[in-house]
Amino acid sequence: MYKILTALGLALLCSNATAVSMYQWTDDRGGLQFGQQPPADRPYRIVDITTPPPPGGTLRERQPLPPIEAKGTQAPEERAAARAEKAELQRHCEQLNKNLETLVNNPRLTRTNASGEVERIGEDERQKMIADTRGEIDNRCD
Repeated sequence: MYKILTALGLALLCSNATAVSMYQWTDDRGGLQFGQQPPADRPYRIVDITTPPPPGGTLRERQPLPPIEAKGTQAPEERAAARAEKAELQRHCEQLNKNLETLVNNPRLTRTNASGEVERIGEDERQKMIADTRGEIDNRCD
C-alpha cells in the first residue's frame, strides 16, 4: 500500500513537468491541431496555458485587517461620560422632533416676547424655523 501511494504521489508531481508547453498548428485539411510536441514539417505557435482569471474578472489583493481595539481601553469615567453624552443627545433629538411636529402641524403659532406680550409667528418665520429644525436634526441626530 505504501509503495502505491508513493508512486501516485510521484506521478502527480511529475505531471506538471510534462505539460509545460502546448503547441498549435494547422493540419492538411485546414483544421486547428493542438499537442505537446511541435510538428516537424509545418509552422506552429506556442499556446499560453496559464490559468484563466476567475469569472467576473481578476481578484484584488488581500487587504490587511484593521487592528482590533482592546476592550476596556477607556477608563470607566470616560465610558460613563460617553453614555451620559449619548443620552443627552437622544433627549435633545426627541425634543427637536417634537418641536418639528408642532411647527409643521400648527400654522398659527404664538410666542411670548421679552416684554411679556404674546405675538403671532408669521408664515415666513415659521418656515425658516422648520428648515432650521430639520437641518439640526439632520446634522446631530441619526
